Amino acid sequence: MAGLIQVAVCTANMPRTIRTLVEVFGFSSAGGRPRWGEFAARLQELPSGDDTSVMLWWMLGRQEFVHIELFHHINPPQRPRPAGWRPSDLGWVRYGITVSDFDAVLERLSAAGESTLTDPVIVDGARRVCFRESGSDVIVEIIEETEETAVPGVRPGPAVSYAAVSVSDLEVARRQIREVYGFPEIASDALHRPEHEALWGLEGARRTCAVFQAGDVLLEVMEYEIPEPKAPDPDAPLSDQGFMNVAMGYRDRDELLRAREASERLGIRSTAGMPAVSGGFYLRLVDNLSVEMLLVPEQFASSYGFEPQELAPPGSPYVRT
Repeated sequence: MAGLIQVAVCTANMPRTIRTLVEVFGFSSAGGRPRWGEFAARLQELPSGDDTSVMLWWMLGRQEFVHIELFHHINPPQRPRPAGWRPSDLGWVRYGITVSDFDAVLERLSAAGESTLTDPVIVDGARRVCFRESGSDVIVEIIEETEETAVPGVRPGPAVSYAAVSVSDLEVARRQIREVYGFPEIASDALHRPEHEALWGLEGARRTCAVFQAGDVLLEVMEYEIPEPKAPDPDAPLSDQGFMNVAMGYRDRDELLRAREASERLGIRSTAGMPAVSGGFYLRLVDNLSVEMLLVPEQFASSYGFEPQELAPPGSPYVRT
């Protein structure tokens, strides 16, 4: 069955973002690669054609089939996030990382020059706090691991716990998620209640919400009434700084084919054809929201960033030895 397996962000400073994920949180490098040319442009609907060039890198936590994907686009040049952006604006807005060493993470975060948006708060017995990661300008929530917040995994380390998106029509999003992916909907307050909007700077916000169990990661879908969300520039490319998209992952091609056929019945646009053995394409859901559809049979796990690789020797100034 499909699951949300990837959080993809575009960073203006890839080494800094990698360093923060490794040295502050304890993610492992899973390698990376350059991409260029017409296929890369077509897959991400970029305007540069054959001149497209981009570097990507993968960061792996405790989960077997979940990672963070980092992009830095050279051509087209990455543009900074628009001034005045708020996490109620339409699109992918934040994601969560569950950690077992909450106090140590905050200490290392401060040593790395990052500041939290508020003081930590206790939500259902677990501390939480958010920061806006400098390279990607993405809001990341840090969640203290307890029995209630624990995320399963196959190795030590942090976990990607959720991804959140703001949409203009929650019912349309619900239908698309249900019919294309088959994710079960769980309690709307499984992650947050309205008062927790203050964690990312939206104190007093009014919104409706749906939460889906998307494999090992939760998917939180918000429709804001106050503040009124702004739509992104209709011509904004996926190379812009910020939270690009998420990927839904499949091991079995037939399952991916059924999802694609379901998306076609709903009139959802895609960017490329079905992969023959492995690979992916992008769907455009409600509000032109980008979601990657990724086929990764187990024998290709390393090629797609789902196995750790050595990045650098130990000795970080952020890590006590």
